[in-house]
Amino acid sequence: MSYSQANLAEMKVNWLSTYPYHRIKEDIRKRIHIGEWQGSSRLPSSRNLAESYQSSVNTIEKAIKELCGEGLLTRDNRRGTYLADGGLSSVSQSMSGSGLIAASVIGIDNPLWGAALRGIEDALQPKGYQLMSSSDNRSFDKLESFVASAIERQVEGIILSPIHGGQDELRSRQLYERLSASGIPVIFLDRRVWDSDIPFVTSDNAAGAYSLTKLLLAKGHRRIAFVRNSDLSTFYERLLGMRQAFIEAGVPFEADYDLSIPTRFENFESEIEAFVSRLAYALGTMRYTAVFAANDQIAEAALAALERLGRRVPDDMSLVTYDAQGLNGKLRLDITGANQPFYEMGRSAALQLLHAAEGKQPIAVAGHICKADIHYGSSVREAKIE
Repeated sequence: MSYSQANLAEMKVNWLSTYPYHRIKEDIRKRIHIGEWQGSSRLPSSRNLAESYQSSVNTIEKAIKELCGEGLLTRDNRRGTYLADGGLSSVSQSMSGSGLIAASVIGIDNPLWGAALRGIEDALQPKGYQLMSSSDNRSFDKLESFVASAIERQVEGIILSPIHGGQDELRSRQLYERLSASGIPVIFLDRRVWDSDIPFVTSDNAAGAYSLTKLLLAKGHRRIAFVRNSDLSTFYERLLGMRQAFIEAGVPFEADYDLSIPTRFENFESEIEAFVSRLAYALGTMRYTAVFAANDQIAEAALAALERLGRRVPDDMSLVTYDAQGLNGKLRLDITGANQPFYEMGRSAALQLLHAAEGKQPIAVAGHICKADIHYGSSVREAKIE
């Protein structure tokens, strides 16, 4: 199948499936919230729950274990599973401080970042915390204002997604130093900052890129352009994964495979015309057979550049990307790529932050990695031998 303007509307959207245990876990959480079990009442056995959910005991055990880890349930190996500390009310009553957790994401209108916020909120709600959320839309002024407001309101913790500084690198460093000095637990979401010791939660960027590159190499591709627009930590990790796949395959990784086209802003919507033109020139003169786009916005630009060159995906050029789900959903395509678990990333960040905010333990792990899924679409074919 080739991707062109004539048949975009006929493409199918491929969404990630939800794991059964996650659906079960959220349903158990909902039943607790509506008061099906109260006080010190015992939950049904895992075997009984498995029968009612038509699932396996192992799946139930995984859901229960995570709810115990969140502090919503407690388990006695001899007596069974109970609400922790008598239920939700005691959690709220025992909580001190403002009861606020602040979270700022890149773009709340983006379904991926929306999923991250849902993960954060789902982790906070059972503990009685309120979420103070914001979307900076990659505006450093908005991010600075949000952080200042969060510190002024004495929030219990802050989750934020660092913006690639570009011309604001000095302001970035000053902001992160202010966060570190505030005494408020802070955790970065999706990306890290190289010169900061603030912990972070992200996806396994290197492993995902390694898998996608191995797929391209197995199809005979040797000249693969890794297209990026900045030195963002996630892009660097994906480039490392690509390099690792080349090394293991015994294929030299040439300098021009790292095709960096810098933009002023991380979100280069206002610079898209210049970016597409430069990318089209590079792809047209360097005889690449495949493109690895560092994210979905870059993949969309790559499709536009290839259209200018009269090249179709996958007939004339194979294409893989990160955040394939967002791209496929927006353009109704079937691009092969990695899908980051934004919901789990948000949830994990919130849980780690709560442990620190409640004084149970500091955030001891510098970085927490959540597993990405690979969507095998129809945008990769055997390389043409010239």
